[in-house]
Amino acid sequence: MTEIISYEELRKLQNLERDNKSLQELSEDFFQKVKSYIKEKEKIIEENKDKDNVFAKQLFEKNTQELKNIKKILEDICSRRRRKVVLQALTNIYAKVHNTENMLPEEEELYNKVIELFKEYTEAFMKKFEENQIEKEEEPKENNEKIVVLEDIPEFLWKDGKSYGPFEKNQIVQLPNELKEYFISQGKAKLLE
Repeated sequence: MTEIISYEELRKLQNLERDNKSLQELSEDFFQKVKSYIKEKEKIIEENKDKDNVFAKQLFEKNTQELKNIKKILEDICSRRRRKVVLQALTNIYAKVHNTENMLPEEEELYNKVIELFKEYTEAFMKKFEENQIEKEEEPKENNEKIVVLEDIPEFLWKDGKSYGPFEKNQIVQLPNELKEYFISQGKAKLLE
């Protein structure tokens, strides 16, 4: 039968993760022990939830609270370990040797993915300083299509902070793309054919 971890052992592990910069070693059967512990608590809760005596109610309440606490402890341990893995990846992004001691397989996978993401980000960031990239990122050129105004439009201030108009019915104008599209969608203009 699988050994069950104790509440005190879990609290101790939580404190070790909190008080140390490095990941703490988890035994190979850690997850199985915790699962057994949770099952045991759930069994006690289920057995005592409908009983009417004081002892059963106390057992139910005590184990329900312990189960809530254990889940919070596990979430905290996970959060602390995740943070350590990400910080280690950030620190070691260009290291030749990577120390993945005490990492679970899932944590090692996270570590490698985070390093790759950091490298991709750095590469994309640095590419922005290359001459041909800077030219590509300039404002898109406006197309030269003109529109025919279908009704009189008084002068107005557009969201780009510029004033436009007034326009008269059947006037042919060239405007920024967004404004052209707005007038066409509102039925106030059409593309010049």
